[in-house]
Amino acid sequence: MAKPFVVAFKACEEVTITGYQKDCECSHCGRGLKLGVKFDGFMGAFGADCVAKAAKIQVASGYRQKLSTSLIKDRAIIAQKGAKYAFDVYGWKLDGPVFKITLKSDLKSM
Repeated sequence: MAKPFVVAFKACEEVTITGYQKDCECSHCGRGLKLGVKFDGFMGAFGADCVAKAAKIQVASGYRQKLSTSLIKDRAIIAQKGAKYAFDVYGWKLDGPVFKITLKSDLKSM
């Protein structure tokens, strides 16, 4: 019997990327991951593909942007490694190493 899905984060909820987990499974689809995206308040990790599908178009500095898989992975790495890494690698000056994403659909967990 298949495990039932549980809503980990609801549509229209704002979630915070806090880092990443290496060599894990996606809490949404069960796929093996080299790098899973960690969120504040959730013990597991999600694949960047699953997060990208659930994310709304983000608006920052007047620009609308659909978060791609690679952007989500980059943000997870920066959230884990911190502001110095963000500046050294990307030239970003951050107040804190956190990134918020608003969801357009529920992000479910197995």
